[in-house]
Amino acid sequence: MIRLGRKVEIGLRFALDGLRIQGAWWYPDPGQVDMFRRAVASEGSGRELSAVVEAVREKGYDISGDLMKRPPRGYPADHSRADLLRHRSLIAARPLGCEEWLHTPEAVERVLSAAADLDALLMWLVRHVNRAA
Repeated sequence: MIRLGRKVEIGLRFALDGLRIQGAWWYPDPGQVDMFRRAVASEGSGRELSAVVEAVREKGYDISGDLMKRPPRGYPADHSRADLLRHRSLIAARPLGCEEWLHTPEAVERVLSAAADLDALLMWLVRHVNRAA
């Protein structure tokens, strides 16, 4: 794991099924969830995050995290980004597999490419939830 900001990290994990990359904002400090929700609800930063999350999803990443069943109190249920407002953490992860390339110099390029996929998401999180309230 490499910490990019308060509770914002990128990491690689080896398991029996191969290599997995993950970018995450999790286990937030007090006040970070409120900062995240304000940024999501804001038109500029919220639309930016929505587009970034969709782009990451299109590249094959699973988007998960600690989710509430409904948008939090104070936000309308029909908010255009209600799905993001429900997050109390945000994780984008994708398996990279366990093919032959994993044991060659090509592995470095694949890992760097996957890390680049997560750059916009992680930088958004660093800008909007980095400091503790």
